[in-house]
Amino acid sequence: MSVASGTTETLASMAAAEPASAVRSGELSARGLYRLGGISFVVSGILFLLKYVLETVVGPPPGGPEILAWRASGELPIALTNEVLFFAAMFQVPAVFALYHSLASSDRTKAAVGCGIIAVVVPILGLLDIVHGRLVYPIYGMRADTAAVAAFVVAVYFGGLHFVGLLLSVATVVLAVAMRHGVLGRTVLYLGIATALFDFLGAYPEAIGPLLMLVSQVLFAVWFVAVGVKLFRMPTLVARPIV
Repeated sequence: MSVASGTTETLASMAAAEPASAVRSGELSARGLYRLGGISFVVSGILFLLKYVLETVVGPPPGGPEILAWRASGELPIALTNEVLFFAAMFQVPAVFALYHSLASSDRTKAAVGCGIIAVVVPILGLLDIVHGRLVYPIYGMRADTAAVAAFVVAVYFGGLHFVGLLLSVATVVLAVAMRHGVLGRTVLYLGIATALFDFLGAYPEAIGPLLMLVSQVLFAVWFVAVGVKLFRMPTLVARPIV
């Protein structure tokens, strides 16, 4: 065998090995993405439930001048709510990307719509978090120190959460349908449909009362945790390279 022939065979074998190596690298990246996304979903779900618990401790805001006494008596849980909401929203960034990647191969359109809505929700929650923080955190020595300003802050915050609840109800049902033929399983599908219904009801807390509101928040957290666990386990079930 000539030197030229040996060199040609070596180059050919290297060229054949490169795609396989690239696929393995993509699969490793997918595994890391699913693990990160799964953990993020679990943490976010727990934090959203903790946020609800803290808001329950503070109680519903009263109208009129009493709102200042309400804010003063609940200053610590209000401040903790603000911090918890920030991290709950931020953990959604890697979570939604991993979820889209896991569903895109089975139903790209529904995955894009559902995950896109959640991606829209994240900056809305960030803005609401900034507004909500004015109840307890001063900026240049200024915060919501009058009843009118405090009432405005509270109205914008809870009005924004109403909008977020409606968006999440749509996103959840779309993603649940997208999971019908996906790898996350039918259990998550049925749980997602129930969660979507209660997400919609949970957007009207004054109308449904505390018991149904509790069910809504628990279901939402459980669905996030269930999706997170499925995503985390996906590396042992399937590994689709990131492209």
